[in-house]
Amino acid sequence: MSVLRSYVLLIAWQTLRNKTFLPLMIVVQALFAFGIVVGYPLLFPSIDPFTILFLATGAPAITLITMGLVAVPQIVSQAKTEGSLDYMRTLPIPRLVYLLADMTVWLGIVLPGVVFAILIAAWRFGLHLELSPLIVPAILLVVLTTTSTGYALASVLPQTLANLISQVLVVFVLMFSPLNFPPDRLPGWLASIHAVLPIQAMGEVIRGTLAGNVFPLTVAPFALLAVWCAATFTVTGIVLTRRG
Repeated sequence: MSVLRSYVLLIAWQTLRNKTFLPLMIVVQALFAFGIVVGYPLLFPSIDPFTILFLATGAPAITLITMGLVAVPQIVSQAKTEGSLDYMRTLPIPRLVYLLADMTVWLGIVLPGVVFAILIAAWRFGLHLELSPLIVPAILLVVLTTTSTGYALASVLPQTLANLISQVLVVFVLMFSPLNFPPDRLPGWLASIHAVLPIQAMGEVIRGTLAGNVFPLTVAPFALLAVWCAATFTVTGIVLTRRG
């Protein structure tokens, strides 16, 4: 069986296997984005245009990040427990193709929420976002990085620990990551941590491709995400291709 045919069949298999779960996840992601865009401004008695733009461009990034770092580890851990991951490893297909097919399914789940977040932000605040042609590679890179990181967590950790870490990451992403506010508001030690973690870089590439006239886009966050993506993809690939 060719690699391309295996890839297409695995996407169909994963979609059918989760046919009752996928529509619900799409709705949840859209509601999550709606809550960030519409709910967060209620915390402030007044809000300036710069903060509005941060919220509007941060919501799509948070939607992408939480999918990969929270939902993916939980679903993959469940697949390990129920045996479907072991079953996949018995199929006569390249095991990395399974990973790529699964990432494609997750991309299909999260994209409607991202588009919805952008549209609702533009409507809610009357924004005129200047989309860059780099928005497509930026979203793909963020999805690959965040899902491969989630896969790596679920692949190397026991299910209980992976689920616990994913819940901690929700708080860390929402409250202590410079996605809805500038990084200079963080304590120095936390800003140093974010300088090497991929979360801030994910926000920067999404923000820079949505409103590049306000948030200049540089090569540095793309490079950092590429390193994290390669590292976590390699870890997951080793676990999936390991025999026994």
